[in-house]
Amino acid sequence: MEEKSTKSTEKPKLKDVKTSKHAARYIIVGIVGTLFNFILYSILSNLIFRNNDLLWLSAFISTAITTIVAYILHSRITWKERAISKTAIYKFFIWNIIFTVAINPLFTQLFSYLTPLYDFAYSIIQALHIPVSYELTLTTGAFALTSLVNMILNFIFYDKFVFGKKEGKNDDKS
Repeated sequence: MEEKSTKSTEKPKLKDVKTSKHAARYIIVGIVGTLFNFILYSILSNLIFRNNDLLWLSAFISTAITTIVAYILHSRITWKERAISKTAIYKFFIWNIIFTVAINPLFTQLFSYLTPLYDFAYSIIQALHIPVSYELTLTTGAFALTSLVNMILNFIFYDKFVFGKKEGKNDDKS
C-alpha cells in the first residue's frame, strides 16, 4: 500500500518538473519577446502615436507583430520536445487575436488610468534625478502591468491547450 502512495506522489512530481522546465523556458522566451514588444510599443507610443488616448493602438500593433515571433520561439524553444499538433498554430493565433484585439488593448487603456501609481513612480524617478518624462513613466507602467497579466494567462493557455500533448503521444516516459 505504501508503494501505491509513493508512485501516486511521484507521477505529479515528474509532471511538475516538466511544467517547471516549460515555465523556466517560457520566462526566458517571454523576456526576449517582451523586450522586443516593449521596444516596438515604446517607439509607437512615444514617437508615432504620441496621444495617450491611442495607447491601445500602440499595444495592438506591437502585440500583433510580437505574436508571430512568439509562436516561432515557443514552438521551437519552450515546448520543443512536445509533438505539436496541426491545430496548435490555429489555437495560438486565435487566442492571441482575442488578446490583441480585445484583452491587451483594454488592459493597457485601463492600466493607463492608474495615475496615482504613476504619479508616485514619477516622484521617485524625479527624486532620483533620472531624466524620464511622466509620459514614459505612464506608458511603461501600463505596458508592464498588461504584460504581467498577459504572461500569466498565456502560459496557462499555451501549456494546456496550444502546446499540450498530441493525442496518442505520451511524453511522461523519460
